[in-house]
Amino acid sequence: MQTTRQRGKYGSGSMTQRAPGVWRLRAYVGDDPGNGNPRQIERTVKGTQKDAAKALAEFVTKAQQGQYDHTNVTVGQLLDQWLEHLASTGRRPSTIVGARNKINHAIRPALGHVRLSKLGPADLDRAYASWGKEVSSTTVRGHHAILRAALHQAVKWGWIDRNPADRATPPSPRGQIINPPTPEQVNRLVAAAEAKDPVLATAIALAALTGARRGELVALRWSDVDLESNYLTIARSITVVDGHTHVTGTKTHAIRRLALDDLCAAVLQARWVYQVELSKEADSPLVDDPFVLSYQAHGGMNVNPGTISHRFQCLATSLGITCRFQDLRHFSVTTLIAAGVDIRTVATRHGHAQATMTLNRYAHALPASDREAAAVLGRALGR
Repeated sequence: MQTTRQRGKYGSGSMTQRAPGVWRLRAYVGDDPGNGNPRQIERTVKGTQKDAAKALAEFVTKAQQGQYDHTNVTVGQLLDQWLEHLASTGRRPSTIVGARNKINHAIRPALGHVRLSKLGPADLDRAYASWGKEVSSTTVRGHHAILRAALHQAVKWGWIDRNPADRATPPSPRGQIINPPTPEQVNRLVAAAEAKDPVLATAIALAALTGARRGELVALRWSDVDLESNYLTIARSITVVDGHTHVTGTKTHAIRRLALDDLCAAVLQARWVYQVELSKEADSPLVDDPFVLSYQAHGGMNVNPGTISHRFQCLATSLGITCRFQDLRHFSVTTLIAAGVDIRTVATRHGHAQATMTLNRYAHALPASDREAAAVLGRALGR
């Protein structure tokens, strides 16, 4: 880690290389009036050492001129800096776009004008109550999560001493009702898609049999498929934001190796045969490592995730089935839990960060275990 200190016309600062081409800048903004300790603000920039040095000089100048004085910063300015920080730390583009949309739609109009140093838990609670009149508690908790993360970063930057969101009271979480399709409905969806859209049919079958996320499925290449040992490797995900395709790691940044049952292996084998035949008929040779889900004869272009969801929704509606593509993942999880597969295995297979999350969200899929628990208590107290 390389750190360089610089003293300029208006004060001092330092820059530290956190990763190749990524620099953390710090600028001194005076002593804390409460304890006398020096206060610093920081930001992250990308570029060469020369670029970072130039940015540091500007940063120190603005800081000492009061342009970055934490007492004058508004919540809106903090949120802007926080979004820039997210982008510099390699967060998913879809995550950044989603956060920016929530900020611009709800958070900024309500709190953007408030001076950061004056923001208190009561201000946040009033905003939560106001939002709760128009949107769900889940949405309000999402706004709270953004504010809490941005305010936490403000504490790290030295802009505020404590995070007011830690003392605020967002609405309690409400259990989300999950209604996965039945096995009969999944079979109907696959059969209907096979006649019209073989790519969609494969996507539906894989989602139900592996529980993989939509972005993970469209990112699959044939090098991820091992039909000799019947394993599938999920190592990346594809998202499309503002018309631009982004290839990233999985949601939890972990690579999963999933065992395939005979049916899933047969689905993939049939897909490979179809793709080879289509390539020959179109006189368009397959690329070196084609995508499993591709509408191109050569397999060189992945399916847009939004296209999968749209076509699936049209198909489900035509069949009178109320179901979203992500509900196929819920089908996979609930089916395994109801069959008695241990929670840790289910969580690992589906890429959940913690098994407790799986248990909390899908506890309703344990009716047999609940009935057995009731029987145990009855036997303990009965004759």
